[in-house]
Amino acid sequence: MITTVIFDLDGLLADSETLHCKAYQDTLGGLGVTISEAEYAEFWIRRGLGIDEFADICDADLDTNEVRRRKANRFQELVDTALVPMPGALDVVQRLHGHKRLALATGSYAADAMAIIERLDLAKNFEHIATKESTPRLKPHPDPWLHVAEKLDVTPAECVILDDAQKGILAAVAAGMRSICIPNRFTRNTDLSRATIRLDHLDEVTLELIDALAGHAI
Repeated sequence: MITTVIFDLDGLLADSETLHCKAYQDTLGGLGVTISEAEYAEFWIRRGLGIDEFADICDADLDTNEVRRRKANRFQELVDTALVPMPGALDVVQRLHGHKRLALATGSYAADAMAIIERLDLAKNFEHIATKESTPRLKPHPDPWLHVAEKLDVTPAECVILDDAQKGILAAVAAGMRSICIPNRFTRNTDLSRATIRLDHLDEVTLELIDALAGHAI
């Protein structure tokens, strides 16, 4: 029986990957480093890396702590002025709330994640919210999903993951959880074949569909 649905945040519930990318482009651009959307999608979204790895791989002479500080400030400005939910995001949370236990796990820092969650008024729907600080390893490792299951005292087999990106789906497989993938423009051309099912829109996620996933192999 599926008792619990665990949501990703960036690119799944909130159209915030665009804002993260813009914040990095503005911050790094001010330091003489250019980054494209394709590079952001590869480093941050598909591979789940961060600014330290970006600086190492690109051999860029950056004070990464300063980059993080400036990027966080720019991201907050963009959240305040340009954040919108992904299509169907608010509806799917309300559709499942009260029928399934809901939680959220994101690789974003708590400050960034809570800025989004508060802006979209989503916090009241989730029993637990896990962020970058919650586990030592992030997706594609299973730790964030397993952390939430432990906090809610449920088994992996009781959980369904909703995510837009390859790293989240691979983390679900490693955690022994079923998953629904709803890709966005950054992720639709990546390998999402390990998802239990792939959908085009959050409107397709219904209570009946969640329950039916119990019949799918993990």
